[in-house]
Amino acid sequence: MLLGFAGPFGSYPPLSAPVRYAFWIGMVFVGYAAALAAQKLVPETFIPRPQLRLGAAAIGSALPLTFVAAWVVPFVRPGHMYDPLQLPALFCAVAAVQFAIVFTLLRKSNPSPRPPAADSRDASGAFPRALLSRLPSRLGEEIVALEAEDHYLRVHTILGSDLVLMRLSDAIAAIEPDRGLQVHRSWWVAQDAIRQIVRSEQRSHLRLRNGLLVPVGRTYSAAVRSRTARLPLGG
Repeated sequence: MLLGFAGPFGSYPPLSAPVRYAFWIGMVFVGYAAALAAQKLVPETFIPRPQLRLGAAAIGSALPLTFVAAWVVPFVRPGHMYDPLQLPALFCAVAAVQFAIVFTLLRKSNPSPRPPAADSRDASGAFPRALLSRLPSRLGEEIVALEAEDHYLRVHTILGSDLVLMRLSDAIAAIEPDRGLQVHRSWWVAQDAIRQIVRSEQRSHLRLRNGLLVPVGRTYSAAVRSRTARLPLGG
């Protein structure tokens, strides 16, 4: 409705108000569907940052929509045809709309987390709601480890991992202490996920129930030994 009112990219005054509103509402619906599909096709391992994935979805969906727009415009504006030399400029206009769609609609599925509060844990008191609510349902809620990655936090569950915008220190502060411990400046592990201690000349690691190997920092080695004294050693 906003685009129909504003009439950007030369849609006002050539298009009458009813045609202009219908054109933009239709293009936004198609653009949203295309951006959603593009977001699903962008592999998380290739672009791990959520904001960069949204940008890639906007650019990726703008390419096919450029040809859709070039095909639709002559129907609503007879006689106005696009030649190949005009397609780059049309792509820029479509990409601008796609960025607006992506960062106002798709971004809602990855909201910025609030600082965890004392009462922000789930019903069992194990993990904060601010953490669990941002995980995709495909990962479940069995968190085995947390890993700091710049300003993001990679949450490892028994089914996989994903990034959330949260500091490791904030996440640890919101989790009950007996649920796990920090074993490295960049790692926290769940107590019941530890299966084995793997020691080498360079560094010790903890093997978790999902097979993940987590390094143990020297600063945290004493605390780790006290919590894992009865676990078997591995090579």
